[in-house]
Amino acid sequence: MNLYEHHAKNVFEQYAIPIPNGRVVLDEGQLQEAYEAIGHDRFGVIKAQVLTGGRGKAGGIKVVDTFEQAHDAFRTIMGMKIKNLTVEKVLVEEKLTIKNEYFISVTIDPEAQLPALLISPKGGMDIEEVAKTYPEALGKYIIAPHSGLPSFAVVDLLQKLNIRRGMWGQLIDTAYKLYKVFSEKEATLIEINPLVETTDGKLIAADGRLNVDDNALFRQTEIATLKSEFKEMVMREKGVDYVDLGEGEVGLLCAGAGMTMLTMDLVQHLGSKAQCFIDMSHGVNPEGFRAALEVLYFDSAVKYILLNMFGGLTRMDEVATALLQAITSMGDKPMKPMIMRIQGTNAEEGQKILKEAGYEVYSELEDTMNRLKKMLEENR
Repeated sequence: MNLYEHHAKNVFEQYAIPIPNGRVVLDEGQLQEAYEAIGHDRFGVIKAQVLTGGRGKAGGIKVVDTFEQAHDAFRTIMGMKIKNLTVEKVLVEEKLTIKNEYFISVTIDPEAQLPALLISPKGGMDIEEVAKTYPEALGKYIIAPHSGLPSFAVVDLLQKLNIRRGMWGQLIDTAYKLYKVFSEKEATLIEINPLVETTDGKLIAADGRLNVDDNALFRQTEIATLKSEFKEMVMREKGVDYVDLGEGEVGLLCAGAGMTMLTMDLVQHLGSKAQCFIDMSHGVNPEGFRAALEVLYFDSAVKYILLNMFGGLTRMDEVATALLQAITSMGDKPMKPMIMRIQGTNAEEGQKILKEAGYEVYSELEDTMNRLKKMLEENR
């Protein structure tokens, strides 16, 4: 489970890792409140909240001086797509007076299969680029969980990186706290980039990442409560795998990874793209179908719904019945154009159920894609 920046910073604050004064903003009314709370003299930085890097290069981070500038930046950033992810909220923070920027992280080293502390004096840069271009500027220490992170190991890294002695105390303290978070929250990655040294000599986490092992969420109850903010995890709770592809006009509802990938390729062959796909292979039930249909219905980018189900162990008459129950439970909501193809066990019975309910359903994949092609051509 990858947390948003503001979630990660909330955890940092619990462990006394300094963070900027900030507020999460969903609408323009909250933007005014954030402006008043942070203070006119400290305002502000507007940061898109999406689960990817490269926000600054994509225009998702803007520094402003007035509320009018903040208002314009907010309108620009909200709704924009960054690496195919739509910005639905922003983090508004105070501006920091920056002297230096560091990188610090604890993650799992793939070779040692143990936690590793990473530190670099070249913060604010893509760490992969730092490792490639300035390998001497990235220090690493493999942590033995039974002995923890000793101070002398951090000091050794700081010496080798030629970081001035005056910052050692704060950096050692930050490294210790990060490893404590990493261990206690059962994380797979924790990162601050940049860790800012302000002009008055304080270290502040200007950005933050925290990825927690999904398998540990039943123990991490506080973090597990955040699952409702992540569409993918809400869907998974209902036995459905959802992936937002971020571009396209077709919403796919399939069974099995292979069938899903094939259908995506066929849609692209028609000159279109899949906006998202939903894999129903974990089981057939009306609740799962309803959750899937609601996602496809409320996603404004989805213009067409393509259902492609092949059943071996799964009976297609059960699929058809569950699907109709889900559609009925949604009430009078007008459905988007939907093309259905079901094949496999009891496929004829399933097709009959859907056809009698007035839905267009096919048994052959070629016929299904020809119908989608015609619909696409008619609406271009």
